[in-house]
Amino acid sequence: MKILLCAINAKYIHTNIAIRQIKKYCEMKNDNNDYKKIEFTINNYIPDILADIYKLNPDIVGFSCYIWNMEMVKKLCSSLKKILPKVKIILGGPEVSYNTEEVLINTKCDYVVSGEGEKVFYNLIQKLSTNLDVSEVLGLTYKEHQGEIKKNKSEYPLELSELSFPYDDFEEIKHKICYYEASRGCPFNCKYCLSSIEKGVRFLPIEKVKKELGVFLEQKVNQVKFVDRTFNCNEGYAIEIIRFLTENDNKITNFHFEVAADLITDKFLSELSYARKGLFQLEIGVQTTNRETLEVISRKSDFSHLSRVVNKILDLKTIHIHLDLIAGLPLENIESFSKSFDDVYNLKPHQLQLGFLKVLKGSQMEKLIQKYLIEYNDFPPYEILSTSVLSYKDVLTLRGVEDMVENFYNTNRFVNSIKYLSGFFNSGYNLFSSMASYKEEYYQSSLVHNKNTAYEFLLNFAKNNAQIDIDIFIWILKYDYLLHEKPKGNPEWTNLCRNLFDKDESYYLSNKTNIIDDVILKNRLNNFEKKEYIKNIHIEKLAINPINYINEEIIVIFDYNQRDIYENSEVFIFQDIDKFNYL
Repeated sequence: MKILLCAINAKYIHTNIAIRQIKKYCEMKNDNNDYKKIEFTINNYIPDILADIYKLNPDIVGFSCYIWNMEMVKKLCSSLKKILPKVKIILGGPEVSYNTEEVLINTKCDYVVSGEGEKVFYNLIQKLSTNLDVSEVLGLTYKEHQGEIKKNKSEYPLELSELSFPYDDFEEIKHKICYYEASRGCPFNCKYCLSSIEKGVRFLPIEKVKKELGVFLEQKVNQVKFVDRTFNCNEGYAIEIIRFLTENDNKITNFHFEVAADLITDKFLSELSYARKGLFQLEIGVQTTNRETLEVISRKSDFSHLSRVVNKILDLKTIHIHLDLIAGLPLENIESFSKSFDDVYNLKPHQLQLGFLKVLKGSQMEKLIQKYLIEYNDFPPYEILSTSVLSYKDVLTLRGVEDMVENFYNTNRFVNSIKYLSGFFNSGYNLFSSMASYKEEYYQSSLVHNKNTAYEFLLNFAKNNAQIDIDIFIWILKYDYLLHEKPKGNPEWTNLCRNLFDKDESYYLSNKTNIIDDVILKNRLNNFEKKEYIKNIHIEKLAINPINYINEEIIVIFDYNQRDIYENSEVFIFQDIDKFNYL
């Protein structure tokens, strides 16, 4: 039989580990069936996806189902049954595992796989390929001939040592994120999360993990993102992985882990300290600092310990750190959330991810709906609309804050500008909510379609506040602009802060090789030709010092060949103009 495993990812840079694991597991069994995989994104047109599946003429199609693609999967199932009436459709994944009967009623699929899919899918294929009864396939829900829905008992958890390395063709994922799992399960019991349903944590053998991570290092992939729910739940196991990656670093690949701050010890921090800049990226779910809310959602968190840990990691200046918040949790009104926001914002993480509560199928949060008057969308991703203490109007306000945080904080393009603006507001939340209100009133379009639009917006927002010194702010904004990319022309918003060099002087300085030699190129060239290196350098004279806001002319050399963890160019600032000219 021809079996097609189909994934519809949220973004082009994503890869689907589930269909790869299932394909590898089935092929390992040598059952003589023909397994193929195909990946799309939610931005693909359904008719195009349908045509590509049709051309492969499969006997069986399996879809990997998540909150971001479920509506598309439903439509594809309906159309597939019309153009390939004999095809059997199997659905699996977290979006269908906990309401399997409902899925069978509301979609044109034939079978629904619950939980981990490798063993269940393989066992089902064996029955279908030999026309045998599927009633003994554990973890399966299906319709009998009379149309009656039958749900079999659950399948036992898989021994992770049985899994094969899911990747083989690295050319097709050259510029994509490779997802990897070293463990399944989670030690915590957070009510909003599906991971709390499975009890216990299972681990891949550590030597197998090292061998497989070695393949990523050898292939020099851009990023490996661990899908382990709590990477550091076994400290010794996690440290062994961290040490292996540090010792075998290829100077290219980045590894992303989701960690629990409460479990981070000084020993773990010590191991992180040996890593090069950019090797590791950590994500920590704070979710809220409201103690009553934490108790309701069964989440333990010591914010003072978390703060200490985050500050120590940030002090290393080598690890990108993300902190997550969830808006709409029980008992968290807008005032409480603003405090949670400020608690996290004041830690100054590289990214502050503001998400909204999703009442996922099968999660314990479903049991709290009536008690806390939780209203949410009936369709994926099931996001919050209101609660007993958070109105829909409040939710819209927080969505505006999220938009501003994404555009002006998480891009890391406005670090100095946001820092300066923060001094005119009594909290980070008030700054971003004020920006959201300003956008609501004066800007109807998106701010992300053009980079210059975002700079113009921030400048106009500052002009709208009488307390802010625009003469200072515009130079700080331009400094942020120059930190990220060598200017190709002068955007209109920079008319009031043009380079103070005249053309002849600027040309002279750019070609004054002893300046470049003495200031920048000492032990820098490596494999670069000097001429090529200098192409990525820009020299500018500013009227304001963007670091201390003093009104003084300074000269800044921007070296775009060298970048920090924010992706800012390296800079050399000369406050003594005469000394610079002497060079």
